[in-house]
Amino acid sequence: MEPLAKDMARGMAAMLPPDPSPRARLQYVLTDSEFHGVAVYRLGRRANDLRRRRSPLGVPLVVAHRLANRVLTHIDHLDIAPGASIGPGLLLMHRHGVIIGPTVIGRNCVIHQNVTIGQRVAGGDHGMPTLGDNVWIGPGAVITGDITIGDGVTISAGSVLSKDVPDRCLVAGNPARVIAKDYDNSRMIGTSDNR
Repeated sequence: MEPLAKDMARGMAAMLPPDPSPRARLQYVLTDSEFHGVAVYRLGRRANDLRRRRSPLGVPLVVAHRLANRVLTHIDHLDIAPGASIGPGLLLMHRHGVIIGPTVIGRNCVIHQNVTIGQRVAGGDHGMPTLGDNVWIGPGAVITGDITIGDGVTISAGSVLSKDVPDRCLVAGNPARVIAKDYDNSRMIGTSDNR
């Protein structure tokens, strides 16, 4: 469960003061709803993997994931498809209204509330976006279609993105367009170097 440990470490670094006490860490794990959303996604990935390998734990874990995911979907309107492939270090800053289809997302992605990542459907485009490492996605962003988002990209709040974006760009607008190149989002992501 290395990805979940990385997710938890990033979440604690973002939400807790430096060098938190064991009690603060435990409280984070037990009460942070954003972390719970990520943990349920990781549970779904693990359950599907065990089921494919015909492990006796596969089916019970799939059932547990579906029940937990149902609760998250109804309470927080948070749904991350277990078919999504998300690298370690996923950080949900606000869990409400986040919908992620079976897409590919790299390491250290930060996602804010009301973000949709999925199929475009219009014009028969049933492809899913592929996002690189260290991508920051602002509130209300929509990312659709068979597109590629490069490493270190920053997607501004309210952007509607349906075209490829090269590495280290800042995009904004509806439709989203590149407004800055060689944009350093490492402070937003919480990494010292996102190259």
